[in-house]
Amino acid sequence: MSYVSFKKLISAALAAAVTISGSIITPATQLIGAKAEDEMKYEFEDAKSQGAIIYAGGDSEVDMSKQPEGTDLSGFSGKGFAYLEQKGTALQVEVDVPEAGLYEMTISYCEPGDTRKKVQYLNVNGSNQGEVTFPYTLSFKETSAGLVNLKKGKNIIELKAYWGYTFFDYLTLTPADPKYSSFSPTKQLSNPNASDSAKRLYSYLLDQYGNHIIAGQQEYCGDHNYNQWNDPDTYIKDNEAEFEYIKEKTGKQPAIRGIDMLSYNTTATSWRDNATGRIIEWTNKYHGIATVTWHWNVPTEKGSEDIAFYVESANPKFTTFSVTNAVTEGTWEHEKILADIELIAGELKKAKDADVPILWRPLHEAEGGWFWWGAEGPEPCKKLYRLLYDKLTNEYGLDNLIWVWTGSTSPAAAEWYPGDDVVDMIGYDKYNAMDGEPNLSSIASTFYSLVKGTEGQKMVAMTENDSIPSLENLQNDRAAWLYFCPWYMNYLTSEQNNPVDNLIEIYNSDYCITLDELPDLKTYPMQDEGGTKPATTTASKTTTTKTTATTTKTASSSASSSQEEILWGDANLDDKVSVADAVAILQSIANKDKYSLKPQGIINGDVFNNGDGITGKDALSIQKLDAKQISELPESYKEK
Repeated sequence: MSYVSFKKLISAALAAAVTISGSIITPATQLIGAKAEDEMKYEFEDAKSQGAIIYAGGDSEVDMSKQPEGTDLSGFSGKGFAYLEQKGTALQVEVDVPEAGLYEMTISYCEPGDTRKKVQYLNVNGSNQGEVTFPYTLSFKETSAGLVNLKKGKNIIELKAYWGYTFFDYLTLTPADPKYSSFSPTKQLSNPNASDSAKRLYSYLLDQYGNHIIAGQQEYCGDHNYNQWNDPDTYIKDNEAEFEYIKEKTGKQPAIRGIDMLSYNTTATSWRDNATGRIIEWTNKYHGIATVTWHWNVPTEKGSEDIAFYVESANPKFTTFSVTNAVTEGTWEHEKILADIELIAGELKKAKDADVPILWRPLHEAEGGWFWWGAEGPEPCKKLYRLLYDKLTNEYGLDNLIWVWTGSTSPAAAEWYPGDDVVDMIGYDKYNAMDGEPNLSSIASTFYSLVKGTEGQKMVAMTENDSIPSLENLQNDRAAWLYFCPWYMNYLTSEQNNPVDNLIEIYNSDYCITLDELPDLKTYPMQDEGGTKPATTTASKTTTTKTTATTTKTASSSASSSQEEILWGDANLDDKVSVADAVAILQSIANKDKYSLKPQGIINGDVFNNGDGITGKDALSIQKLDAKQISELPESYKEK
């Protein structure tokens, strides 16, 4: 038992319980839903200012001659409003909520200065939660600021100027639908004819979601065998600085390898970096998982052999290639993308023929507008995505792809979304380290806002990042990112992005899955096969997460365990209390013959209304302890 990774057993037990008892199991990291209450409203003129301007008397105090023509600040609520100007200034609002859990936050604002948008940082209780986008408007209007995870009682919500120059009127909080923290995405891939290997990989990812985070790392672009001519069957050998660094510092390797098809296009044909060979080798030889993106290079202009993927506003090396023309038949751009799609299909088919499933992430970061595929708005981009999906899936028969859409939390995100029928997972590219310091926040509000974006139907992953969130923040905030994947070079190795201590802690925690801990994904049960998912044999790891929750060992008065001590909550008798005990209790309720608790486990697990035996409320109490909503067990006792 000491050599079996305990975290794999939790996943296996959880999967088994779901198979047996349907929907009665509560995912291990589900937040306890807030009770329905009236909307709570807080005025920004009452906020604490850190360099911000408070207009306590309303618009009469504003010099309107300095505001853009047409600006109207008269429609404010309460007595006034506030203004964030320079970067770094901040507004702090103290809120008081009746229950711990997720809350939907709405902010009334006016942003008259930029005809596109302004972006500000969102911090909750001193921890960065990501960013909030405020589109252009000449008068006050409401926008969604996403979901925030709040503790019971007083919390501090802070808006900190990133782009600044925005007026703020009020914010409201409303308890969120509990489904957003249930982590119950769809069990089926978008392609009904997906290969078994794709289904097995997807099944494994479903079993980890909400229970663990999977370690990933983007490789450096280019060849990874400098002597391919002398060793033609090896593709992963050189140029491995990131993976060598992780091994040196942590003793581990990432389970997921990020690979870019950057060199594959039909314009510049002299360079290919054998990316497909690395996809296959990483999966079949190293037994890892491959995630693949495509910085899609196109001609800089018609007839040119020079290539680029950036637009002029983003990079000196740019293309004028039109995505609108690319999805219009009869144009040279359309002919070019069809040729490129045929080329990329041929490469991906090599992976299919090798029985290699791929987390396929095309047209990433489209909403940013810095790549040609997103430069002309959402409609042509969505048409291109759906064309690519149709060609690769239906025409070229690539059934080994799990399609990942890289989204955002902006108010416009829904306009860019290609559709549930062509997306399997949601990704988010996080780059928020600032001022020369790492940002170890879990950005939980960003995570839950992305979950809400598909009504919880799609798993959410951190598909690119600079700083890896700290273990403590991930677990305390219940930010259930499926995996992380730092970009290469200094995005991984710089202390300004990833402190070595944080890297060591996350890679060696029970919460994080590394390459040596993956099961045999070639035989992993598909969702419709049923049965218990396999645990993986590996060296045990030490978790260093801090916690303030406690359990108490007391002498037992039970005759059957007179020589035992009671570790309240330890239903599975592994000498610790975790969500695995809640799973064990729910399994025993669902099928007592197959998953019976031992006598001492029954005593230990009776932690709600102690004295009335094992019920589902005992499992809930253990989850509440794990979520730090209560500080000790038993939670209550049966009245005498």
